[in-house]
Amino acid sequence: MKAAVLLVFVGVIGFVSGQNFHSVRFSPFGGFRRPLGHKQFARPTTGGFNRASSGSGIVDATSGQSEYHFSFKHAPGEKFSGGGARVYCQRQGPQWDAVAISSEEELRFIHGIVGGLPYIWTGGYRTGGRNFAWHNGESFNVQEWSHTGQQQRPQPDNRENQSENCLAILNNFYRDGVKWHDVACHHQKPVVCERHI
Repeated sequence: MKAAVLLVFVGVIGFVSGQNFHSVRFSPFGGFRRPLGHKQFARPTTGGFNRASSGSGIVDATSGQSEYHFSFKHAPGEKFSGGGARVYCQRQGPQWDAVAISSEEELRFIHGIVGGLPYIWTGGYRTGGRNFAWHNGESFNVQEWSHTGQQQRPQPDNRENQSENCLAILNNFYRDGVKWHDVACHHQKPVVCERHI
């Protein structure tokens, strides 16, 4: 019996050691993968995961003065239009909306989350020309626009029939890393929701 247990143990160790774990990185957000070469981002500074917020809705992470809810954790596989993403967030309860990135710390935090997804919606929208704003009225002073897109033009480029009026964060979609893109609002994506505490 001891010999059989030892044999199974040695077999498992041999199998695991033969796996290539060097090409996969795990984040603190449910085992999402990051593109190789991307920095590991800090865990949330305070709070916990999957707890009720001080308002209503499920909180998946807390960073700084905000609580966050990830649609992809609670509605796996479900994607929304830009407007549908806002509705999903607002249904989480009072003060919830699609994320508005207002600091370098929040930028790094959100980009760390997106590092394991192909894309997400934010609460950004076009106000005219190349100008964008956040639906919640926060200052639009932190920006991380991509240098490229489908037509190899810097973002925002309003490429798709002049109707790219929503702001999405894409993960290496154009081999550009985790960057901001203006996207037509009818596209379907998950969303990160935010509520200030």
